[in-house]
Amino acid sequence: MEKTGICIGQSTTKEVTFLSSGNVRLGDYVELKYGEHKTLGFVKEITCINRAVNENYEFKDLDKLKNLSEGFNSYIGKITLLGDVDKKMFIPRTPPPPGTDVFPASKKSLEEVFGKDDGKKLKLGTLLTRPDVNVYIDIDQIVSRHLAVLAITGGGKSNTVSVAIEGILKKHGTILVFDMHGEYLNFEFKRNGKSVVKRLELKLNPINLSYKEFRQFANVDDNAFIQDKYLKRAFRTTAEEIANGIASTNSFWERLLSELEVFKEKAVEDPDIRDEKRSIVGVINKVEDAKESYQELFDLFQKPIVKQIDPGMLNVIDLSQVDEKVADIIVSHVLRNLLEKRKKFIHGHKEGLKFPILTILEEAHILASSTINTKSKYWISRIAREGRKFGLGLCLVSQRPKSLDSNTLSQANNMIILKLVEPGDQRHVQQAAESLSSELVEQLPSLNIGEALVMGKMIGVPALVKIDFAKSKKSGTDRSAVKEWQEIAKKSKEIEEEMNYLMNFDDE
Repeated sequence: MEKTGICIGQSTTKEVTFLSSGNVRLGDYVELKYGEHKTLGFVKEITCINRAVNENYEFKDLDKLKNLSEGFNSYIGKITLLGDVDKKMFIPRTPPPPGTDVFPASKKSLEEVFGKDDGKKLKLGTLLTRPDVNVYIDIDQIVSRHLAVLAITGGGKSNTVSVAIEGILKKHGTILVFDMHGEYLNFEFKRNGKSVVKRLELKLNPINLSYKEFRQFANVDDNAFIQDKYLKRAFRTTAEEIANGIASTNSFWERLLSELEVFKEKAVEDPDIRDEKRSIVGVINKVEDAKESYQELFDLFQKPIVKQIDPGMLNVIDLSQVDEKVADIIVSHVLRNLLEKRKKFIHGHKEGLKFPILTILEEAHILASSTINTKSKYWISRIAREGRKFGLGLCLVSQRPKSLDSNTLSQANNMIILKLVEPGDQRHVQQAAESLSSELVEQLPSLNIGEALVMGKMIGVPALVKIDFAKSKKSGTDRSAVKEWQEIAKKSKEIEEEMNYLMNFDDE
């Protein structure tokens, strides 16, 4: 194999400088053989120089000189040392000495690091600079260590997530998607000829809600202490009566309002709480508004969402028809129940959830915001911290990384970062990912659609990857306004021509 360079100057166990006459590109993988080591490296920086063409010459002289100096170009670059291929990527304790030859990494060495499926991995794509080498990622590490998929709008996030979903479904994995745009209901993945996509009913039984969750629907604020006090009493009394069979399920709203009416009458009769009557009337009005506003969302006989989840399926909660407030309550409610049910199962309770789940949260910056304290943000953070112990994984998908809560993002030990142009997004991601160097950050704006920096526990070493094309998901391409305008104009013209024909026919 023809060598691609020679180490020069000082070297460390982490980095070496090399000189090359060419045949090397940014992002290439190389091998350095010295002593007993065969160390894999990543070309993180490359500069072209020609000592004959420099600033000491006038422009007219340079114009003549450039033709004479062709072939004298040299390339100086830096290589990040990733580890010894034959020793499970252990980083040698001795640096390569100056004069060490640098070779292109062999396909065998790269496949040793990136290209094997041991039954627990999925194929994500191919190495960007070596399309002959497949890249696999560890599914167990995704679930236990969480994942963030980040990119600008149109950068390829949706396709990347779909490739991961396909790979996990092939392993009979269970996935729950909080679908903010209704994109995943048309996922065309089949097993034994049958679709594995299940749409979960977006209905809530108020009895299954915690009081804090129900209070959000009633629009009672944290600082509305009197309203909160009476609503809490009425809600808990109603829930207990229904649970004990004293009241029927379909009488929830009537019983709740009846309890509040009792409190209102007491306030009229009792001088000690007479001043609270106005607050009680206010909460009665809010409950009536909630009953009217959310009557399509509430189903008093609906099975809890978590109990609708089927193992080995792509379970989808379509949030495209609700506003951000309702989406926040639903995500919070489901995540809370998922964590509680998995804990119960791990601790031996029959009521627990028996199978691990990877939850995918689209538009994660909305519900796990860096600036807004949403209700679901608390449970997203809890799962990010505790989920690994209970087989509950989290995949955060966002096109606005700087708006994503940094504490939550830092818990995602795996990242797939596609094209990121905005410096604020780049800094935010780098702060959350300790292993993301400034050199790698500099590559993010130059990535093309579908190209990504992949890093974390799920992959042996950081890699620039060309993501595969997902076969099961209909691509979410932008709508063409011009095409639609032209179609409307065409139809209008056809109607006009038809009308003119009929008018002329009548005249005859």
